[in-house]
Amino acid sequence: MKKLSFLILIITLMVWSCTQEKTSRIEGAWQLVYAKGRSMEETFPAQISGEQVKMFTKGHLTWVGQFKLPSDTTISYDYGLATYTLDGNKFIENVTIHAQKSAVGTKKMIMEIRNDTLIQMWPTDENFNLPEKYNTFKYIRLE
Repeated sequence: MKKLSFLILIITLMVWSCTQEKTSRIEGAWQLVYAKGRSMEETFPAQISGEQVKMFTKGHLTWVGQFKLPSDTTISYDYGLATYTLDGNKFIENVTIHAQKSAVGTKKMIMEIRNDTLIQMWPTDENFNLPEKYNTFKYIRLE
């Protein structure tokens, strides 16, 4: 009887695990911990103060943040909404809403996830190759 009960439990767990929707490693909320722009000498958080959180769901992402440059007294707000595809480390986002209207559109980048760290690097060319100077953003996963 114990063997039968154990076998039924194992089969039930196997069926249950196969029917659960799988989420990707990127889904969830991420806190910005480092940023370096390709045309800027300042980095976040060394010289640039502020914060940003990015949230990924299946095929959609949104972000909100605020930043202040050391030479500026005003706060710049950053927010946006996009759809995305991720194939390996090739990430394509289609930004539909952005604080800067010039940033609306499609952007290709390299994305890596290392444990609890998400790294975005862009711009890339059509073959996802990075130029000599590129933007780097690093996030840590929020619980």
